[in-house]
Amino acid sequence: MLLNRWQIATIFYIVFVIIIISVKPSMMFTAEGHVKSWSTYKSEESSVFSPIIVFPMMAIICYYLGIWIELLLIN
Repeated sequence: MLLNRWQIATIFYIVFVIIIISVKPSMMFTAEGHVKSWSTYKSEESSVFSPIIVFPMMAIICYYLGIWIELLLIN
């Protein structure tokens, strides 16, 4: 097999992180481009969708995506 699930997941994760850092969505970054802190309190400097929360969740999703793609390639 050409790629295993870890390699696939790592490639997807790196691509997604680069896209998020390049786009800088307003729910994760301030207007000046700084990372928002995590908080349930609504303010300009905090967000529920902080990179501290989003990046680990995205890593888990990329791992399952890697498993799914690996299973598709095997069959």
